Amino acid sequence: MEDKERQTMREHIVWLGSQLELERKQNIATVTFLKRLLDPEDLGHAVSHEVRMLAYQLLIEHHHIERSTWQNN
Repeated sequence: MEDKERQTMREHIVWLGSQLELERKQNIATVTFLKRLLDPEDLGHAVSHEVRMLAYQLLIEHHHIERSTWQNN
């Protein structure tokens, strides 16, 4: 492998790592918001039961997706 190919691969790896970190931070923000919607002491008092149920379902789905990725690795 030539130096130019190595440099290109390195740039791709660095870019993928930064994109992964960005996605991780966005996921954390989403989960934090959904948990706030479920908490009656926070935003939960201002939303309907239907909204809280949707937030709960999204959290459960997120958890199942995360668990399946751990099990596949």
